[in-house]
Amino acid sequence: MSARPGGRRRPELLRMSAKASGKLDWARDPLSACFWWGLPLAIGAADMLMHPPLRVEAGICSILFFWMSAGCLLNARRCHRVHCYIAGPLLLLAAVFTALVAAGVLEPGLRAFDNAVGIFLVLTLLSFVPEWVWKRYA
Repeated sequence: MSARPGGRRRPELLRMSAKASGKLDWARDPLSACFWWGLPLAIGAADMLMHPPLRVEAGICSILFFWMSAGCLLNARRCHRVHCYIAGPLLLLAAVFTALVAAGVLEPGLRAFDNAVGIFLVLTLLSFVPEWVWKRYA
C-alpha cells in the first residue's frame, strides 16, 4: 500500500470498493434482511393486531427497535451503507423512547405512542433517500 510523504496513507486505498461493499451488505442478502428487519417488522405488526396494554406493547417495540438498530449499526460497520449510518441511530433512538414508555418514565397516550412509532418508521424509510440522490456506500 503506498503512502504519502509524512507516513499518511491515501484514503482512497483504504476504502472498500462499492462492489466489495455490496457483497458484505446484509440488506442485499434476502435471508439476512428477513432476519434483521423483516422478522421484527412482522412481529411488531402481529403485536399491534393483538392490542396489548401500552406498556407491554412499548416493551415489545423497544426490543424490536433495538434488534433492527443492531442490524443497521452492524451492517454500517460491515459495508458502510449510507442508509444504515442514518437508520441505525434513528432506530436506537426509537428503542430508547419505547423503553422509557415501557418503564413508565414517559406516559404518552396510545394514539401519541402509535404516532411516534409511525414517525420513527417513516423517518427510517426516508433514510433511503440519500442513497438514491448520492450513492449507496460511504
